Amino acid sequence: MLINKTIQHLPCPQEKQTPDLPAKQSSFYKGLAIRHIWEYIPYMEHPQQAKLDQQIARQLRHLRQQRNWTLDQLASKTGISKSTLSRLEKADVSPTTDMLAKLCSAYTLTLSRLMLLIEDNFQPHYPVSQQPVWTDPKTGFVRRSLSPPASTLAGEVLECTIPANTTITYEQPPKTGLEHHLVMQDGEITLSLDHTSYTLRPGESLRYQLTGASRFQTPAKSAARYYLFIV
Repeated sequence: MLINKTIQHLPCPQEKQTPDLPAKQSSFYKGLAIRHIWEYIPYMEHPQQAKLDQQIARQLRHLRQQRNWTLDQLASKTGISKSTLSRLEKADVSPTTDMLAKLCSAYTLTLSRLMLLIEDNFQPHYPVSQQPVWTDPKTGFVRRSLSPPASTLAGEVLECTIPANTTITYEQPPKTGLEHHLVMQDGEITLSLDHTSYTLRPGESLRYQLTGASRFQTPAKSAARYYLFIV
């Protein structure tokens, strides 16, 4: 379900209020360090979220117009309705992970490049205050860009958090052969690559190249936080 940003309400930051949450989100907080809780509450829009949504909207319009595609043509390529694509390009709604995955595949771009998180002249030091954070309004999946790619740097590093009892499926990779190195930090996750599944716990890692569908799944009582290195 798409979340229209005009109906979102934020509690006063000074009060650090936590809304009543359903069981799925409630279990997400168990096991997370205190420093993560306020940052990852899916009901509250991160200060950079609106800026990222606007940035994604501009990039989506640019990419489609650059290829001379109509909304109907893009809808056919992605399976996303024409009306939803139009709203995404106007930043009327926040895109979900599923939508972005389909758009990345259509444009053969990684998510960071789709979001236009690419630096022309990068600075070596990348402080926390400048690291973009994007939250999926549907699943609560949180993606922090710890070290984004640049015009002269191909690799990137992400910190990702998936709530408990959540499944995220990518039908196809943005680029075949894209290299991933996943390092678990907290919780538990099962990652399925084509027809092989791997269950990872803190300290364990998985290295792989994307050639087909992939699925990230957390158990009912455990969220997952991991670092993802993309080359």
